[in-house]
Amino acid sequence: MMNDNPRLNYDAFTALLEQHNMVVTAAEVHGVVCGLICGGLAQNDIRWQQHFNALLNDDFVLPEEVQKAVNLLFSRVNEALQNQNQFELLLPHDDEPLEERLDAMMEWSAAFLAGFGVVQQELNKASSELQEMIQDISSITQVSSDFDQEDEESETAFVVLYEHLKLGVILAFEEFGAGQTSAKRPTLH
Repeated sequence: MMNDNPRLNYDAFTALLEQHNMVVTAAEVHGVVCGLICGGLAQNDIRWQQHFNALLNDDFVLPEEVQKAVNLLFSRVNEALQNQNQFELLLPHDDEPLEERLDAMMEWSAAFLAGFGVVQQELNKASSELQEMIQDISSITQVSSDFDQEDEESETAFVVLYEHLKLGVILAFEEFGAGQTSAKRPTLH
């Protein structure tokens, strides 16, 4: 499903999750993966799968097909964050109703914070800019009442929030990501 498409597909990922009776959304899966990566876990650090399963699957191992898709997602997100101009949030397509996209953005934001927070417990070491950005992402988890109608103004506000989230993710990745936590381990002689 996802393997054939170089760009991540929200609908395909949602269908895969539903096929395996998963009670999480594609936005939540992507948000947690982004949070784990931005918190400092590298793909070769097995803890990311443990944290992922704890956060989104009640500590159970994922079905094999879903695990393969999540592994691929982790790899693609990591690669996209390293090539900053390629990073996009996994949300419903622009032609979906604004309310659906906004709900997914709020789920994504909450999932990102959960993934990031489970790994990165030293936020006090983050730049003031990143600390403020984390507060902004937290605020995004509660914005639904700000979008009363589906009009051009609301659509523009959604795009501004989307771009702000992307910026926050990239900033978090620059400060804590790329597996930097494993690079801090002492060398054994």
